[in-house]
Amino acid sequence: MKRVLVLSDTASLQDLNNRSNLNLLLELDCEIHVGCNFIHGNTTSSERVDAFANELRDAGITCLQLGFEKFNNPFIHQPNIEKELVKIFKHFDYDLVHCLTLTALQCAGPIAEKYHIPVMCTSYGLPVYDGVSFMKRRKLTPKLKRAAKYAEIFICCNHEDYNFAKNNFKSKHIFRIPGTGLDPYRFRAPTVSRHRMRDFMEIPQNAVTLITVGALTKQKNHAIILKALARLRMLEIHYVICGGGDNADYLYKLTRNLNLEDRVHFTKHRDDIVNMLHACDIFCLPSKEEGVGIAALEAMEAGLPLITSNVQCFKDFMEDGVTGFCFKPDDITGFVAGIEALTEDKRLRENIGQHNRHAVEAFYRENAEYIMRQIYEVQLENCEEVEVEEAKAETKTHEKNKETETVNVS
Repeated sequence: MKRVLVLSDTASLQDLNNRSNLNLLLELDCEIHVGCNFIHGNTTSSERVDAFANELRDAGITCLQLGFEKFNNPFIHQPNIEKELVKIFKHFDYDLVHCLTLTALQCAGPIAEKYHIPVMCTSYGLPVYDGVSFMKRRKLTPKLKRAAKYAEIFICCNHEDYNFAKNNFKSKHIFRIPGTGLDPYRFRAPTVSRHRMRDFMEIPQNAVTLITVGALTKQKNHAIILKALARLRMLEIHYVICGGGDNADYLYKLTRNLNLEDRVHFTKHRDDIVNMLHACDIFCLPSKEEGVGIAALEAMEAGLPLITSNVQCFKDFMEDGVTGFCFKPDDITGFVAGIEALTEDKRLRENIGQHNRHAVEAFYRENAEYIMRQIYEVQLENCEEVEVEEAKAETKTHEKNKETETVNVS
């Protein structure tokens, strides 16, 4: 049985983005160790993280608590993690290490290299993309190259990151998968009626309602939608912000300052996103950077038109005027126009929503899993070949030593 270590900074990242890969490794009869921070830095609730850990243990997966610190800069040195990983690598013989963040790759890569363990890395969004300043790109590119050198296989979730990796990284193999894989039909049918959900959220039944699902961070750029709403006071528009994060206090204050308290509804993290989506009319995600955009794909599955920024992964599925509207992250005038157009034209919302239900099928889980299964199978098979070669070499060495001993005796 092959033993695989799957590493990430946080448990919530594995819960939200990597469950299908863990299932694939189980199907391939691997012993799996999941290493991450189950305590701090997660974007989901502590209750959800505990439930996820219990689900892993019930599936026979070993949970390793690693005290990753959460920094905006993934290249900050974390010596405590490296010490923890050294102990783990000494205690367990791994056949493969799969890193899900650049931080994990930077910490584990050198140690895995020392133990001759192959490493693969999945990136859910590189910090260099169209729109990043020349100076930032120039500063980060060498750091990305140094981290990526430890990954024999580098996997990207959008075209833009894939093209960057192909042009800059020296990994043996670079692949692109269509997002992280959306569960087919999971978001098509709500379990609670639209009317009841709106009553619960205290939203007027006839009000056009925007929704954003995601962590409340500066990167997600919720503030620009709030500012756009402040310019559209003549229209009865409500806005649901679903999620938690370190930018929450700023968004609460901004909502008050813009006098939008009666129209903006903060729900924190929820587990019934399908019901939330079906109770709303337009999905917004104006991120400054976005590697996967799974929340937007879920909204497409629910039949909502999208209003997004035009960065990274959004370019893979956003078609302006067809799936919704997309603008530069700081284009407040554009966001105002997009919200106004969809708010005032119900038929346009319905036509785009119907289109999105079909367009999202290209991002279903089976498409990502097909590629990942092949990657895992080939990599684990290569591990077997390496083990066989090492065993042969060890046998030859042993036989040679034996011959030498015989000669010495005579």
